[in-house]
Amino acid sequence: MVRWFREKKENIVQKLRSRRKEGASLVSVVIGTMFLLAIGLTVITVATKYVVTVIVDRNSTDNFYNAEGILAEVRVGLLEQAGTSGKSAYKDILENYTSSKKNMKDEFSKKYLAGIATYLLSTGSYTYDDKSSDTTKHFDAKLGVLQDCGSHSVDKVKNLSKKPDSVTTTSSDGDLHFVINYEPAIGYSLTLKDIKIDYHEDPNYASTVNTDIVFTVPDYKFEGDSTFDELKDYIVISDDALKIDFANSGASFSGNIYTGQTDSGIHINSQSKVDFFSPKIISRGSLDILTGATVNVSGASGAGDLYLQNLRLKQSGSGSPLSTTLNVNENAYISNDLDIQDSNSVVTLKGKYYGYSYNEQNDSSNPGANSDYSSAILINGLNTTLNAADLNKMVLAGRSFVDQKNSQNNSVNSDIMMGESMSVKSNQLAYLVPEEYITPQDSQQNPIITNEPYAVNTAGLLNDLGAYLNTSKPYIENYHPAGFTYLFLNFKDEVSANKYFKDYYSGAVTVKDETGAVVDTTEQLSEKAKTYLVSTDLTNMKFSANLYLIAGNIVYNYEATGGSNGLQTANYYDSTTQKPAAELLADGKKMALNYLGNCLTLLPSGSSGRDANIRLDASDSPLVSGVIIDYSKLTADITKDVTTSVEPNAKIWVKKGDYTVGTKASGLIIADGDVTVQADFTGLILTNGKVTVNGNYTLKADMVMLGEILEQIRTDPAFEQIAKLFRALNGTSKQNATDLEKCVYYQNWERNK
Repeated sequence: MVRWFREKKENIVQKLRSRRKEGASLVSVVIGTMFLLAIGLTVITVATKYVVTVIVDRNSTDNFYNAEGILAEVRVGLLEQAGTSGKSAYKDILENYTSSKKNMKDEFSKKYLAGIATYLLSTGSYTYDDKSSDTTKHFDAKLGVLQDCGSHSVDKVKNLSKKPDSVTTTSSDGDLHFVINYEPAIGYSLTLKDIKIDYHEDPNYASTVNTDIVFTVPDYKFEGDSTFDELKDYIVISDDALKIDFANSGASFSGNIYTGQTDSGIHINSQSKVDFFSPKIISRGSLDILTGATVNVSGASGAGDLYLQNLRLKQSGSGSPLSTTLNVNENAYISNDLDIQDSNSVVTLKGKYYGYSYNEQNDSSNPGANSDYSSAILINGLNTTLNAADLNKMVLAGRSFVDQKNSQNNSVNSDIMMGESMSVKSNQLAYLVPEEYITPQDSQQNPIITNEPYAVNTAGLLNDLGAYLNTSKPYIENYHPAGFTYLFLNFKDEVSANKYFKDYYSGAVTVKDETGAVVDTTEQLSEKAKTYLVSTDLTNMKFSANLYLIAGNIVYNYEATGGSNGLQTANYYDSTTQKPAAELLADGKKMALNYLGNCLTLLPSGSSGRDANIRLDASDSPLVSGVIIDYSKLTADITKDVTTSVEPNAKIWVKKGDYTVGTKASGLIIADGDVTVQADFTGLILTNGKVTVNGNYTLKADMVMLGEILEQIRTDPAFEQIAKLFRALNGTSKQNATDLEKCVYYQNWERNK
């Protein structure tokens, strides 16, 4: 019985345990199911939010891209207007520049931007009147000034887009505005202000873009194409010198001439006879004429233009009795000096003579003592005749100097300033320290023997002449290689140098010799000048003041009585400020830039961007090899027949190396080397070397023949090999315009602001 109860109990316990386990499993199942449901709900929620976000972002991005697309449409439309304005401005410049003689790049910039401005304005126009006397006045007056395009200006821009309602402006008055600015680094530019694109795909999606649009000027290098067009008027274009190197030759040149040698650009040998009938002569260097030569320079009919560093009559040998003759019937633009070094020289000036340099940049700053940038006429040769009876105008912006060597080893110091714009060598005695101030007086004069002891009574010198002199350094030692040392007065400024010479010449300055006797300065100058001037009565040198502009004095008659009656005093200076007159400096700077432009491109406008440096420097490219001809493409000699309307037997000679004109010929010579002329030649010699004429030959330009030859090279496929040599035709020249696409861009761009 007991056993039965025990077994029964165990059975009941086991059943109870089994039921407990089933209950626990059920709870676990319920909990697990609820957990899975929670995870699923979370996943579904996250997925739903992700899908919604993706859809929103996609729609927002699409909306923004559409807004950007509308802005791009506006830009393309404005780009088209810029292209139209550019074509019109370019055509106008090419058709009218030759007569206007302005800076082509600046003129193009203004016409181009004025065209865009005129399009943007809803009424009126952005006036650019190139017929007025001052073509930049109206344009430049508006630089930096915000211009209102008018009440209908936004409509113009709206019409550039397929969704015009999205185009608007952020400006408070609802109009578009623009401003034209100038910066040295980028030039002129136009900025269209406050454009807004407000695009709505539907009420739930919107995007905005705010920006300005900037128009810069395509960089057309007009001088490249125009240089190519200028070639037809030239007989010689050389990166080196033109030399007439045969004594007693009678060479003749008809046509323009260019040489790139920076020292002796045109060299006329002793006893040569040369006639230039040239509308324009340009040289980066000087025209040098040696003893016994005869040179006549004039235009084809009347006066031409002559652009040089110097006109120099140089001595060949010593003591020669031969006479050197120079006749100039030109408008001569001389960067530095007319320097008559040779004895027995006869110089005749007609037309107009401009020695335009006052200092390096032709500004009102102190020029320093640098004769390289100070235009003068120097008469250093004995028995000189200078005839200017038919000279219409003379400008001498500078003064004469004495080259200074400041020690026995000839190291160079600042030049010694004088008070004359035209100086006879003997006049240097006026600037020497008077001998009464030099001790010991029993053995010393001026000059003194180098290395011999001497002393200068500076206290006495300053007491008598201190009003003119630099008180801290009243005199300068100047060493001569022959063993002499000259003591020159050192003036405090240009005006004082002028006044001193005027007073010295008129006798207002008391000068004593080493014995204490008073020197008759006027008589002394007259007597000394007679050895340098064949006729000391240079009455023909005197002009009315409006034709005769000088920075220092000129003595035109050493025999005149009555003090300074033979003296033309300085009138280049402002009478109040004693500074060079601003308009004369500006005119001289313009001439210097014209000379620079001619040297670089054959055109006055070629000096674009060089206001801060108006002189040639070492970085400037040679004209032929740097601008006109790509010599890397000259790989073989070429000889090609050309038929023109004026010359059926013309030829083109392309020579890799030197070339000699041995028989009479007509056409175009392109040489990578020196060219020697030993026969008559009609056409153009184009070379990176020098051109030498050896004999009594005639060289002539032919504008019609050369024009036809160049046009055939430009357009005829048969001349393709030669066309590749010209940078203006082969796509590598500097005149290629900047891509217009790059000249229109966004500025101050903002999204959803």
